[in-house]
This record gives sequence, C-alpha cells and structure tokens, in this order.
Amino acid sequence: DMEPFFQLKLKLLPVVANWFRSARSCLFPDRPRSTQRQSLQNRELSALYKFIRGMPSLTVISYWQQFVMNAQAERRRIDDERRRLEDERRRLYYDEEAAWERLGGRPRSEGSSNVVSGSKRRRQE
Repeated sequence: DMEPFFQLKLKLLPVVANWFRSARSCLFPDRPRSTQRQSLQNRELSALYKFIRGMPSLTVISYWQQFVMNAQAERRRIDDERRRLEDERRRLYYDEEAAWERLGGRPRSEGSSNVVSGSKRRRQE
C-alpha cells in the first residue's frame, strides 16, 4: 500500500526504488531465482505505478519542469556555441586582413577575385 507515502510526495520515490534494488540482492536461496526475480519485478512495477498514479499532477508538473530545464540547457549550449563561432569569425577576419596587408592590399578592380591563386600575385604600380 503506497498511500501512506503520498504525503512525502515524490521525495520518497528514489527511496522506494533503492529499496527494491537492495531487495534484489536478498533473494531467497530455497526458491528458483527466476521466479523470485519475476515476483520482485512485478511488485516493483506495481508499487511505482501506484505511486505515480496517486499523484498525476505532480508527475506531469515534474515532466514539464524537466522539459523546461532541458530546453534552457540546450539554449545555453547553443548560445555558448554561437559565441565561440563569433570569436572564431572575428579571428579569421583579422587573419584575412593581416594577409591582405602583407600582400600589399586588397585588389582595386571589381573583376578581381578575393581568392589569391597559387601563382604569385604581381603588385600593380
């Protein structure tokens, strides 16, 4: 009977799960292990089902709270990645400008490409 535990709400759920986990190690040696294990699993599932069924609003709230926390964590991860990429973009822009400066400046004509070919570029005077 799970009703006496409902007053503690979901705080007791990990304790109940740990109790069943520890009970698995205390299976009786005189009965077949598969029968004992099946019986224990059935009781564990039944107890957890009754526990959750007794507090549907708490489980739904917990689900959506976890959903919000996951969404916030994903947004933080994306923001961190965006900052990292922006820093990388600035560094590449700086490197490109430094390279153009060493080449004598950007090409002045509109037809010229921004990409320098493998051959040496002649400086126009």
